[in-house]
Amino acid sequence: MGSRDDRNLNRVFVRNGDMEAYLYLSAPLGGGEYDVDSIMDLLRMNGVTQGINTSRISAMIKKQIYNREQLVAEGTAPEDGADGYYEFFFEATGAGKKHPLIREDGSVDYTSVNVIECVNAGDKLAVYHPSVKEKPGMTVKGRPVPGKKAKDLAPLSTTGCTYNPDELTYYADIEGRVEATKAKLMVTGVQEFKKDIDNVFGNINFNGDVIIHGSVSEGVSIRATRSITIEGVFHGNSMSAGEDIVVKGGILGLNETKIECKGDLMADFIEYARVEANGDVSANYILDSFVVSKSVVRATGEMGSIVGGDVYGMRGVEARILGNDVFLKTVVAAGVKDNVIQMRKELARQEKALSDCFHEMKLRSDELERKVRLGTADESMMAERQKLMREKIEKNAELQDMERKTKEFDELISISEGAVVRAYDTVYEGVMVIVDSQQYTMNQNKRGAEFRKNDEGVLLPFPIAASSMK
Repeated sequence: MGSRDDRNLNRVFVRNGDMEAYLYLSAPLGGGEYDVDSIMDLLRMNGVTQGINTSRISAMIKKQIYNREQLVAEGTAPEDGADGYYEFFFEATGAGKKHPLIREDGSVDYTSVNVIECVNAGDKLAVYHPSVKEKPGMTVKGRPVPGKKAKDLAPLSTTGCTYNPDELTYYADIEGRVEATKAKLMVTGVQEFKKDIDNVFGNINFNGDVIIHGSVSEGVSIRATRSITIEGVFHGNSMSAGEDIVVKGGILGLNETKIECKGDLMADFIEYARVEANGDVSANYILDSFVVSKSVVRATGEMGSIVGGDVYGMRGVEARILGNDVFLKTVVAAGVKDNVIQMRKELARQEKALSDCFHEMKLRSDELERKVRLGTADESMMAERQKLMREKIEKNAELQDMERKTKEFDELISISEGAVVRAYDTVYEGVMVIVDSQQYTMNQNKRGAEFRKNDEGVLLPFPIAASSMK
């Protein structure tokens, strides 16, 4: 190595959280040269002991790389652990396939929709992959750098299925609907019919999902606490579901036909029926029907139309065509109607009445409690005290339920702000459009229109491109 004065000009720079060390060598005085051992001493004097690249140091010396910094040592980065996870062999949400395919003619193929996923006994449902332990790293100064610790998941609680601990695998015990939450894996019963349902067969009432591989005749009623799937056409009297309804062959009602669902409703078509849904209502066309959705009504597909009847989508209505050329009365509404506002006011009135009643009961209860503590309560007061305790519990439950309903109503009203009615192709003369209780009646046919309020709050049709449905 060069002289002591040469060494005093050399420097070691440690950067990036002590993960990199750079060497600066000045040109040796008197034409001398450095040696690797001396450079190693210099690095150690600066605390660098790990990850040293001696080949790079040798190259610096041999090629006389002076008066600039060179990376000569690198720490080892830590490896984070990998959390454990479940691999599911089905749609883990249990929602199945809710996005129908589009046919070549532009119509929507609702036969491709499956709102639930069914399994057979013995089917493999899930495998658990355990966590992978982290590996610590090391700085160039020899300080350990911890990796992120991995987490394991708790075993799933099971219904209708079994866990094999040797294989870390879950298997179905029964045939039915499969779904999973963060903590539970379930296979629940499904009522499945392989034929048409008629009056001879009778009505269906089932606590779970119902699947019918056929059509439903007039006069039949179906109720399910979960979803209903019908492969054919529904001609029945009524249908009620706690979740989604899919009628792949369409709904052909008799004006009195009534359908209710807490989720989405999808059908090839809807004719002469009364439909109420908490979720979206979607069909290729809707004819002379009464439809109410707390979300969006869509007449999807290339020739999707709403003709006749009264259709209300709280969050909006979309179709290719509204009305027809024979002036069949067609009313399409969106947003917050006056009756919705009145319902909200009535809820507020009921909530206040309940709250006032509960407050009065609490005051009387507190008064009786004081008398009990003072020892002045007689037998009738003790009986009244017991009765008030029960009534307070009941009234408090009513009040909490009313508060929940009020909150849900407020959320619905909030998401309905800015609702619009869209006709991507044609709005026919005579069609009545209502948005937030403002009414607009078409006095002539119009190509492509979006009905919404202008800056002054007046409902008007605005032009839109006659493009494909979104």
